Amino acid sequence: MGFAMRHSLRSRLWLLFLAFLLLVVGSVTITFVALNAQHADALSINLAGRQRMLSQQMTWLALTAPDGAALAAARQRFAQTLHALRAGGTALDPADLPVVLLPQTDPAAQARLAEVAQAWQRFDRELARQPAGGAPPLDASLTDASLTEASLALLDRLDAAVSRMAQVSQAKVRRLQAVQALFLALALWLLYSGYRLTQRRLVTPLAALDAAAQRMAAGDLEQAISPLADAELNQLAAALEAMRVEVLNSRRHLEERVGQRTRELSTAFELSQEVTAQLELDRLLTSATDRARTLLHGEAAALCLLDNESAMLHLAAGSGRGQASPALRQPVSAPLAGQVVGQGKTVVAQTACASCGFLRGLADSQCVATPLRAGSVILGALCVARPVDTTFEAEEQSALALLANAAAGAIVNARLVEARRTQAQQMAAQQERERLAAELHDNLAQTLSFLNFKVDRLEELVAAGAPTDAARELAQMRSATTKAYQQVRSALTGLRAPTPQADALAAQLAGCVDEMRATGLPVTLHIDDEDALALPAIAQQQVIHIVREALTNVWRHAGAGRATVCAERVDGSARFTIQDDGCGFDPATVDGSAHLGLAIMRARAERSGGSLAVHSQPGQGTRVVVSFTHGAGARGTAS
Repeated sequence: MGFAMRHSLRSRLWLLFLAFLLLVVGSVTITFVALNAQHADALSINLAGRQRMLSQQMTWLALTAPDGAALAAARQRFAQTLHALRAGGTALDPADLPVVLLPQTDPAAQARLAEVAQAWQRFDRELARQPAGGAPPLDASLTDASLTEASLALLDRLDAAVSRMAQVSQAKVRRLQAVQALFLALALWLLYSGYRLTQRRLVTPLAALDAAAQRMAAGDLEQAISPLADAELNQLAAALEAMRVEVLNSRRHLEERVGQRTRELSTAFELSQEVTAQLELDRLLTSATDRARTLLHGEAAALCLLDNESAMLHLAAGSGRGQASPALRQPVSAPLAGQVVGQGKTVVAQTACASCGFLRGLADSQCVATPLRAGSVILGALCVARPVDTTFEAEEQSALALLANAAAGAIVNARLVEARRTQAQQMAAQQERERLAAELHDNLAQTLSFLNFKVDRLEELVAAGAPTDAARELAQMRSATTKAYQQVRSALTGLRAPTPQADALAAQLAGCVDEMRATGLPVTLHIDDEDALALPAIAQQQVIHIVREALTNVWRHAGAGRATVCAERVDGSARFTIQDDGCGFDPATVDGSAHLGLAIMRARAERSGGSLAVHSQPGQGTRVVVSFTHGAGARGTAS
């Protein structure tokens, strides 16, 4: 208590203000007393001076009217005033008002007044010796001389007394001035002390506390706040230090939590990226299970998938100790499975009471299970188990849910990739069948038709006995057979004929026309614009197939007298027209092999970026138009 009072800023300021108050009160009191003393001294000096005048008046009255009342009154007033000056008492001031005089305290002044009293006694005796009634004395000159001598002696003593009293008064004034100077010095010292006290005990500590508060506001919480000497400010500093420590601890705890959360999320994100990079489903499931166990520092993990048809969960992957059989299945209605898969909740439970068949080997552990959620669809559950004394924090549950969602998306992608792979294999097989059908239809079927025609022609020549012509027909049949063999081999091995060049398309078209002319069908080729032949290689190949197929159809079915093939450019597009004057047909009623041929031609044109149109009516011939826009065929694929 005493130490606190000694170091209390309040007590120091109170003492400072009290000292200043006492100094002011003392200065005012001393000044007031000094002024009263000065007034009394001035009155005494004034009355002493008037005593000199009164003694001169009494001398004159003694010489002129010794028996007058004025002299007696003057003698009485002088004696009364002298007594008041020496011992204090009542006297009359110049205005004949009674005043109270204080006795002289200065010994020298008392001595001077005593001398005045002795001189007064002598002067008073001389006054008494003056004859009354105006009768001349026996020796008037001697009497006047004695009176004058006594008067002069009294005046000298009065002057000495007045001088001493003036000296005493001046000494008092000097003492008052010294006291006032001392009070001024004390006041200045108190002001300086107050300034130093305020600066050292208040301003500087408050500035230090303000700097500490600014550091705290700027985030610097490591530097401690030093204790202060004064009790009040030290309490403020202690409160600020306690707040700093609390905020620092809170920030460290928060930073630790944020850092831990960031590490968990980063790990979960990295693991999810690694998991989603897996496209093979089995490896994906195993990787997701291993990563979940690693993320939560678990001793075991399991991943089960939902079979929607049977409403059963089957164990798809496991990691760690106590793994169950991969063939294990359990219904969705099981307690833990119902909460996780049925309700979509993340659940923390004891494996012993969860009744989960996948975790029966971990009865001494606890587990956290979260659904594998892909959008609004739940694919299964992901579980991690670890010892009972290690609880699963909310951040860990969120990280596991994040990993589970990433794994669910990866499972959907893997299933989609697998489905697309299967679909691609099926489409590849279908395209291969279509390719073989097109090759056989476009090449082998036409060659066989040609051979059939040549057999009929050969029979006619043999019957007519024309061996030379028959030999020529046999040579053509042998060449066609060799060509058919090469076509079949090319179709079976997937080989392609050499890609036609742009400048060779005209020769290819001429070759097709020559083949049809060999059958006896008059065919004419018109190339109206050679720019129409500037097609990509794939489009050129499809043009050759389509022209050959169209001319073959004319030879087989149209019964035409003539046919024409025309290549031209119309509105920036390459157009190839195969036209005959045969019997024509209704395109809407075509079936059988003719329908297959038209479908193959149209497919060839469209795969090369072109289009095919068939214009025909019964009895009016047929016109097949194939069009390719500029750049067509670059995106197409060869059959």
